Amino acid sequence: MPLSDPVVRALRHADQMIREAERGDAFGVYDACRAAVAAISRLDDFYIALVQERDRQISYPYMFSNGRFLETGTVTYGPRGVVAWVVASRKPYRYRDDDGALLNHGVRFGDGELSADAVVVPMVDEHGVIGLMGALSDSPDSFSDEVVTAMAWLAGHVVDRVLAASPSRRLDLGLVYPELLDTGRAGTLMAVNHVASALTEMASEIEGLRSVLERSGVDGSTSERLTALGRRCFEVQAALVTRLGAHATPEVATAPPPNPLDGLSPRERAVVELVVSPTGDPGNAGIAKALGIGTPTVKSHMASALAKLGLRNRSELRWLVKGSGPIE
Repeated sequence: MPLSDPVVRALRHADQMIREAERGDAFGVYDACRAAVAAISRLDDFYIALVQERDRQISYPYMFSNGRFLETGTVTYGPRGVVAWVVASRKPYRYRDDDGALLNHGVRFGDGELSADAVVVPMVDEHGVIGLMGALSDSPDSFSDEVVTAMAWLAGHVVDRVLAASPSRRLDLGLVYPELLDTGRAGTLMAVNHVASALTEMASEIEGLRSVLERSGVDGSTSERLTALGRRCFEVQAALVTRLGAHATPEVATAPPPNPLDGLSPRERAVVELVVSPTGDPGNAGIAKALGIGTPTVKSHMASALAKLGLRNRSELRWLVKGSGPIE
């Protein structure tokens, strides 16, 4: 599926950070993935897990919850939870597919509260699922389809970079976005990467200070302020990733924007064209009559088009289509 500009920028940044990470710097790779997902969604908890299917063991080398890093470890996973399902199906798990039923079979993550949205994508090599990348949010509808797509790409990157499975499989965004090879932009990306790394280190130091003060009996308000300050580091980091790309090359800046309707089928585009026509939305019955199809079919095409475009209501189509070029 085509990705929006913010998602592309986040993946570019993650790709650059991962490629610049020292060999053996697994934390840096995992943290780049977390920062990318945080930049494109309302993320509260994030983890990387490694799976030993034979022993039903799952190890967590990276766990992050509500602005702080958690202690890692290894546990046994059950046969009916989300881990077992992803390992067996090799498909991403999405909270909305079962209203969180599988997710809530397992051990609570982070603060122990039930999450309102979640995505768990497999990390796969030629032998099967060797790990998981999980994102959870306390807010419903936080992870769109393109977030799932982005996480799947990041999971593949982790397999190739950290676990050294099949480097030839790595998705190279530089082939699709050649401006990444521009020396000026590369310098900008490197500078942003260094700032992002410094923010992560600063947040870790703040958390260490908060823990020391908490053990010494400091008042709760000071601890809360330090927690908020550490979280602010990650908020700034996410904003930095989101805003990346403002210094595009002139060729990119003057190129026509992509048409958001390119991913629709001809019939879906025809339905959208009638909805946004100058005479106004004729309604499902009017669209059915104009296209010679049934009203249920119109509803099906409309639902599919809105899902592909990431919209909730058909009234949003008009501002999306405006300025995107003619519908062919």
